[in-house]
Amino acid sequence: MTLDAMFCQRAPDRRQHSFMYNKPGGHPFVGGAGFEVNYEDRGLLKAALFMRRNAAPHLGSLSVSHVQRVLTDFISNNFWIIGNEAWDGCLLGAGQTRDAPFSEFVSTTTKQRLAETIAVSDLFVEPRQLVAFPLVTVGVEEEFECPTFFFVKPDGLKLSRVPPGYNDADLQSDSFPPFGRWDGIRRAPLSWLGVWAGTPEVAKRHRAAILGAVALLPHPMERYLFSGRTLFGGLCTFAGSLSMTSGDPHTPALSEDVVIGKTDHGWLAVLAAKLVSPTKVDKRQMRALEYFYRAWVPDTTRRFPTLFGALDAIYGDAGKATQSVIEAVGPVMGFAYDYDRLKLLLGLRASVIHGGAPNVYESSDYHKYYERYEEDATRDLELIVARCLQTVIFGSAMRERSHTHAALIKQHTGRDI
Repeated sequence: MTLDAMFCQRAPDRRQHSFMYNKPGGHPFVGGAGFEVNYEDRGLLKAALFMRRNAAPHLGSLSVSHVQRVLTDFISNNFWIIGNEAWDGCLLGAGQTRDAPFSEFVSTTTKQRLAETIAVSDLFVEPRQLVAFPLVTVGVEEEFECPTFFFVKPDGLKLSRVPPGYNDADLQSDSFPPFGRWDGIRRAPLSWLGVWAGTPEVAKRHRAAILGAVALLPHPMERYLFSGRTLFGGLCTFAGSLSMTSGDPHTPALSEDVVIGKTDHGWLAVLAAKLVSPTKVDKRQMRALEYFYRAWVPDTTRRFPTLFGALDAIYGDAGKATQSVIEAVGPVMGFAYDYDRLKLLLGLRASVIHGGAPNVYESSDYHKYYERYEEDATRDLELIVARCLQTVIFGSAMRERSHTHAALIKQHTGRDI
């Protein structure tokens, strides 16, 4: 299919790709050759869409344009397989080139060899690399490790946890970046989240689901209680070489750190299984955790519409979205959240998502909800989504934290929270 999109001649609907190539092990500029392939836009698009649907799973998490680049890179890196036939097929003599797809003059034997090469490449065999995320507001009391991810202490990024090929001099675990040979600024993480995935993009999605689950742990009054402390983010990739990327912090600036302990290993094991599960229901649940992670931000007006996405991911029915959510949420939240209350709350979705009110506080339904129930609709939605995700995804395996200062509040106010 890719060969169908490859041409020797340039044309308005073809993109040029020039490169040097040589046999494996050879230097491209020593005894190598240069070539230009012109990819027909429609044909390359067709090949990329086929690969996203049928090749290695991680391609489905990439944009179509990214998959197109991966395909063209594969061709240039392995062009030596078809190089001789490409020269013979393209050149007509007197500086003229044939205007025909490569599929017409590349032999069946060579096509088979190219197919065998792509079948064992990262395009069809899911690659496995480690991406390490430094965490500043999540501590680890008891480390957790599974084949997909791990939570470890600052000094827990050891040789035994990274891919083969590194030595002690390569690592300095208790700093970010965790590289022994680093002359730049170093910062101290509180813990590490390590994710095994095919690409950094897939690792980031897994990170979102994992930290979305972590966001379910704090007491409701502390989940969105933030401080002004300075955080740092970024990631490190272990994939044959060492690389570091700066970036935003992976959690908001929580007033109280979340600590992962032995009691969390039960729900972490549930999460580990669902994270790689091929079933539709588990994929939707992981998508819901990604939405919940995106909503873990200080700005309530940004948080509110994203929380609806989390609810729809686990409960939504395309034919009767609001009705299906109401029917599912009611039993989880109890009699206080009856049909009329949930209907009014979910009615705010139309305002904030479909253009009725960019700011939830400007919606007339927000005012109506406060008048009728004397509660803030945004706070109710935060509570509902958290309880539903805890119940549906983790059941009894996850236990929400008590308020950090519950005893002190009880002592001074007499109230349990």
